Amino acid sequence: MSLNPSKKILKVINFSDFYENKIPLLQVELECPKIKRGKIVLGLIDTGSRYTIINKHVVEECFSEEELKTRYFDSVIINNKKYERYSFRFTFPQLDNIGYIFNVAIIEYDPFPEELVPNVILGREDFLRDLIVCLYKSELITIYKEF
Repeated sequence: MSLNPSKKILKVINFSDFYENKIPLLQVELECPKIKRGKIVLGLIDTGSRYTIINKHVVEECFSEEELKTRYFDSVIINNKKYERYSFRFTFPQLDNIGYIFNVAIIEYDPFPEELVPNVILGREDFLRDLIVCLYKSELITIYKEF
């Protein structure tokens, strides 16, 4: 990060509490042309994941096959399997609605139970590239962004 004056954002967000388990989840609003508004899903910050991934079921709810064709970006290998990546706009309501276009791999995984399985895994290459994220005692996330 540079030392020049710029807009800065510092947010403190509580871990989500599910069945007495604390999980570092963020709300992610995915653009959703099929329903003509954004769809809020849960995103897990994962420093171990290089790429950002999204559940195929969410993509099918939001985009037609024609719309997906215009958003194709490239393909990547994750766990020795090839996946296609597409460009989607994510907005983060808990971070003053900042939004970015991420190149996201679409992976199918079981969404049940939906409240425990995040629909988006926020990886290093997209979400974490311009942020400082600190996790405190499995209770709080602080996110610092300078832009």
